[in-house]
Amino acid sequence: MRIRKLRLLLEQYGDTTLRDIIVEIYRQLPKQTIEDKELDLMLSQFAKYKDLQKEQEQPTVEQTIEQTELFIQNAYDGEYLEPSTIVSVREQKNWYVTAKRLLKHLRHYVGRKNGPRVAFEEFFFLLSSAAGEEPLFLSNDPFRLIKVSQVELFQELVGYYKLDTSDNAWMKRAIYTALKVPIDVDTERSDLLLAVLGHCETGQERESYLSLLNMHAKKLQMNVRIDADKLILYQEIRFAELHALIALRELERAETMLFTEYIPYFSHRSTPFRYYLDLLEQAGLDEEHDRIERVGRTKHIHF
Repeated sequence: MRIRKLRLLLEQYGDTTLRDIIVEIYRQLPKQTIEDKELDLMLSQFAKYKDLQKEQEQPTVEQTIEQTELFIQNAYDGEYLEPSTIVSVREQKNWYVTAKRLLKHLRHYVGRKNGPRVAFEEFFFLLSSAAGEEPLFLSNDPFRLIKVSQVELFQELVGYYKLDTSDNAWMKRAIYTALKVPIDVDTERSDLLLAVLGHCETGQERESYLSLLNMHAKKLQMNVRIDADKLILYQEIRFAELHALIALRELERAETMLFTEYIPYFSHRSTPFRYYLDLLEQAGLDEEHDRIERVGRTKHIHF
């Protein structure tokens, strides 16, 4: 129903009936919707609610950066987690509403100005830390609550890295971030690495990407036998390399890497071999999939 028609319809009711209608509508609304739309504030302080809505429609770029920096600082200071004189209990519970609003405003400016890009990066780091390293909010799944995945947000961030430089410095920065940032439960490290590949548009960029991954893997290689965390990271890097080589149809290079740099770093050969077969299947390379299966049988790999 259009708003104009709704207004005309409501004019026929008296105050008591209107109160009953509002109560019934409120009763039917999901609790999440009431919180997200701040309906309690609207009902209790309507004038304040309208003023707040106007302020939040689209602040200036300076206000956006200031609000984001304050939100980030308060979060790192534990103001959203512990009893606080700065952040109300209601705001602590509904922190993700503020986060979604800030993300919307940052996205409005971030493609055009450098300041919001820095704020966007810090915002991403904050959510990543809260998801994978330290509790900063009353919930530990921030990306789910703001309804955007860590990979999607990182993919945006890599795009802004690329806008800032004309050479491959953006790629080094992006890969370093992908390797170091805490990850949430829905993300694999290789997902972030592959998000970087999505921004490699030329053959030269793709080769640089593969070269950088190989460099990071080589640095880890000497310690993977004694450090379990480094072994997992090494496997993730090599998996991203294999994925990239298959996407680029560099199948000879991919097969060589599979048997020399990937499979030897698993306790059971069948696990990484199945990973590789799945990649070929996902890429629609049925003939290569069947050929590699035959190679696996000749090498007595059980899969």
